[in-house]
Amino acid sequence: MGTDENKDVVRRQFECLNAGNVAGATALWAPGALNHGRKVDPAGLSKLYESLNQLQERHVLHEMIAEGDWVAVRTTCSGVHASTPRIPVNSGIFKDVSPTGRAYQVQHMHMFKVINGQITEHWANRDDLGAATQVGFVLHPSST
Repeated sequence: MGTDENKDVVRRQFECLNAGNVAGATALWAPGALNHGRKVDPAGLSKLYESLNQLQERHVLHEMIAEGDWVAVRTTCSGVHASTPRIPVNSGIFKDVSPTGRAYQVQHMHMFKVINGQITEHWANRDDLGAATQVGFVLHPSST
């Protein structure tokens, strides 16, 4: 597959996530794929995506660059801390914390390796501190 097809796979991944389509997003991953260097199976991915849905996370894609098997994406991620996710997501910042009901919007960078139309590897860099500050877990220095 070429870079355009690989970009389409990643674009569909975000479309499924934004629509709350856990099964569709999970189906785009290859068996034995790696997420941040750890093997993930469909059941684990489903739990992850269900937890992100609990936060009402949605992504707006800004740029997408592909070279070979790799696709890099910059997104704006927004969500609402309306519930406590089933599993620790976003570095676990929402784990065991009562929902604040507050919204957040931060930048994300994602890298996906796509082989034969399936995601085989994923890495991300998120502004978890920014999200934690916006929902009230962390005080911004200007508010002290």
